Amino acid sequence: MNLVQAKKIYFCGIGGIGMSALAQLLNKEGKTVFGSDLVSSTIIKNLKKQNIKVTIQQSGSVLAKDTDLLIYSSAVPAHHPERQKAKILGIASLSYFEALGQYSQQFEKVIAISGTHGKSTTTAMIASVLIAAKLDPTVIVGSIMKELKSNARAGQKKYLVVEACEHQEHMLQLHPQMIVLTNIEEDHLDYYHNLDHIVMAFQKYINHLPADGILIKNNDDSESRDLGCDCRLVTYGLENTAEYTATEVCTLKKQQHFVSLGSEFILNIPGRFNVANAMACIAACRVLGIKDSVMQITLAKFRGIWRRFEAIGKYRGATVISDYAHHPTAIHSTIRAAREFYPKQRIVLVFQPHQRSRTQKLFDKFVNCFTEADFVIIQEIYDVAGREDQKIRISSQDLVKAIEKKGKYAFYTKTVTQTRHKIDEVLDKNDVLLIMGAGDIYKLGEKLVL
Repeated sequence: MNLVQAKKIYFCGIGGIGMSALAQLLNKEGKTVFGSDLVSSTIIKNLKKQNIKVTIQQSGSVLAKDTDLLIYSSAVPAHHPERQKAKILGIASLSYFEALGQYSQQFEKVIAISGTHGKSTTTAMIASVLIAAKLDPTVIVGSIMKELKSNARAGQKKYLVVEACEHQEHMLQLHPQMIVLTNIEEDHLDYYHNLDHIVMAFQKYINHLPADGILIKNNDDSESRDLGCDCRLVTYGLENTAEYTATEVCTLKKQQHFVSLGSEFILNIPGRFNVANAMACIAACRVLGIKDSVMQITLAKFRGIWRRFEAIGKYRGATVISDYAHHPTAIHSTIRAAREFYPKQRIVLVFQPHQRSRTQKLFDKFVNCFTEADFVIIQEIYDVAGREDQKIRISSQDLVKAIEKKGKYAFYTKTVTQTRHKIDEVLDKNDVLLIMGAGDIYKLGEKLVL
């Protein structure tokens, strides 16, 4: 039983960002879609509004024999009760990425956006431009696009714009006609041996491109510079020579301005990294024949995505910004972006590390990435279910001690309650409160601005 043939599909871990997107798209195709997760969330509430039944428990009791297919999240192990129940009942199973690979085969042109940083924002930018150009794309993005109020869009079967994650080489399940590669850096070291292993995986992925395919890559990124293809290569960048470059980059009154091939672009989101993301979008859309005027209007209107430097409100007079950054490079770049947009304000940073293995293997980089924040609070590490090595005993407390040895003050909190108390102690009305991490720390920000 494959995805196209299946009529009744169960999603185990339906609250995941990719899982929920695919569930929505299949539901709109008229398939019977239902599923489960461990806890409720905003995403699950949105699924229920679309008449997708979600059970908040995972015992396997709701799985029926007439289910055609079970799709499971990569966080769900083989011994999970629902996967075991599906096996007993003879229900076919696919991982999310296997299902996504099958789903993508229905499209004429798959545009896959990959990389360590910036792939969600770049996916959303490209999707927004294709929508504005009336190309009616189907979209799967790893966050919620503000203009869609969703992480998915059902369009025609010509263009699929999809975020392709590199964790456990999941992107190899896709066979795109266009790959947009933002950058490569050490990450997901619970799976990859080292940086060379990651680069090799991306080369394998690029080798999937057909002879008439297109690789668009960032010529400023040293790790991907040597990656090659047997098809058309398009480069973009801000620093090095490339086919598409950004010049005259500056920030004025909370807007970024830059020029590319004679056209001026404006972004209302901060950070030089977002200029790079916009250049990836511009390169891809120029290759597709979309006019600069469409891109100029669309990118100027683009307000970012959920948990990507998202200004969510005020708390005690301070501006509260929620951000997903959880890798040292992204953390440092996001703090710098806050400095550019709020140059005269104090930055109070709350960070929740994501996954013990990442914290351990990138420890030295984490120690040095907070230097531009004025006040740093580091909450205990967020454990990722199904992906943690129980032998790793590292704590956020170790990180705080190492930061203090460097002469920088930082504060450790064990719980979200302690974090809130520390915020209340130090926050002034003119501060910027930057709440950062890929775990559940964003919920604190949402409570503060209620």
